[in-house]
Amino acid sequence: MSQLTISFEQWLEVSNICDGTFAPITTFLGSKDYQSVVSEMRLQDGSPFPIPITLDLPQDKRSSFENLNSIELHVEGHSGAIATLTPTEIFEVSPQNDAKKVFGTDDSSHPGVAKELSRSPLRIAGKPELLQTVPQLFPDLALTPSQTNSAFEKRSWKKIAGFQTRNPPHRAHEYLQRVAMELCDGIFLQPLIGWKKPDDFAPRAVVAGYQVLTEQFYPKEHALLGTLTTPMRYAGPREAVFHAIIRRNHGCTHFIVGRDHAGVGGFYGKYEAQELCATFNDLGIEILALSGPYYCAHTGGIATEKTTRYSEDEQEQVSGTRMRQLLSEGHRPPAEFMRTEVADALIELSKRGELFVGDRS
Repeated sequence: MSQLTISFEQWLEVSNICDGTFAPITTFLGSKDYQSVVSEMRLQDGSPFPIPITLDLPQDKRSSFENLNSIELHVEGHSGAIATLTPTEIFEVSPQNDAKKVFGTDDSSHPGVAKELSRSPLRIAGKPELLQTVPQLFPDLALTPSQTNSAFEKRSWKKIAGFQTRNPPHRAHEYLQRVAMELCDGIFLQPLIGWKKPDDFAPRAVVAGYQVLTEQFYPKEHALLGTLTTPMRYAGPREAVFHAIIRRNHGCTHFIVGRDHAGVGGFYGKYEAQELCATFNDLGIEILALSGPYYCAHTGGIATEKTTRYSEDEQEQVSGTRMRQLLSEGHRPPAEFMRTEVADALIELSKRGELFVGDRS
């Protein structure tokens, strides 16, 4: 049987396809579904799906993998096949043109675009079958859709809010989460710990912050912590729809979309993600389009444009970017921006060089 060596990140994608995280897709996309997703944000059968999930094939390997019935997938550093693939098609994409549609730009300073342009334009479609479970950094938190659905049923939760983040929790995050907890029976906090740009928070930092929040502050009967191991695409509005679909698959009935969801730099509008989500009426999950919270010195706490007369422009912003800046400079964020207990956990990781993706860890 022919062998194809894939990256660890692609192994994660195999796992997410096989365990239902990426439902309704069950395969690496073929050319027709790929083009439909890129152009229409839907699969050929009409199902909403805004991000193409494909498997790279080195350009010089095409002839070696044509007309095969089965392929073993291997990952460097791991013994034995991690999966098999039943191939259906080999096709070529147009990275520059397709990136502009998916990301809204072909500017290589956009981390998602840069990553896409670095891939082989040759893709191989087919259905994978997982043979080896992916090693997880936090195995107890790596909950599959079947596990979360069972957990929600056990807790008798009927209305579940999903929360996506790539950062440790700050007070603005808490504000959104508590609003959702008032509306729903429980909240599923599922930080993304896959590939991120070098100046983003490292997985240990994100999880450490949420462990503090869930173990010391949130009622355990109304909050569940898990992890989502998939790359950040930084695709803004499209990624918000993608994240909503993933949380629907995990059993959530509601999904929080706030300010500049999955955005980076100034590539997307403040509420562009909410606007795109609102164009879908068949996501199978209700979008909680919440205003972006900020610390209002006049109000004396976290507020939004809907709850205070003082605009965000007059305040110091509470955001992941601001928290990264303060912590990278060795400063503890003010308590009104981030809980002292969370900040202390991050400072300890910083001392060990484990705070950011690009650190020595």
